[in-house]
Amino acid sequence: MQFCQSEQIETAIENMKPVKATKRTIKTLATKTSTTPGVELKPIQPTRSLNPEITIEAKIDVGFGNNLFLRGQGGGLSWERGIPLKCVDGQTWQWSGKVQDKVKFKLLLNDSVWAHGEDLVAAPGQRLQITPAF
Repeated sequence: MQFCQSEQIETAIENMKPVKATKRTIKTLATKTSTTPGVELKPIQPTRSLNPEITIEAKIDVGFGNNLFLRGQGGGLSWERGIPLKCVDGQTWQWSGKVQDKVKFKLLLNDSVWAHGEDLVAAPGQRLQITPAF
């Protein structure tokens, strides 16, 4: 058995050219048959992320010692018990979660005082910035 020398490897790498994959290239590759007996190649569809992330950002100064919570439906949320938002800075609170469907939610101050207004809705892949009022 003969092994490549480092010079041969370097020359081979220098002579390599980048290949840009296109839908046509992928389709052609996917329809070719395997040379391995008993193995068949089948075309696959590119997939999107199964659980796109939702980010909810609240812009509000809740005062020293207070926290913002999120309650709702979907994405692991519950109307009975809130999930704390992360304090990014003195006036920014944030929650992110991977979801499969829309999320209906509302913010609470210290998980006891509900924000004014209707329930809000966020879709997978969406980033919302809100200014709640209590």
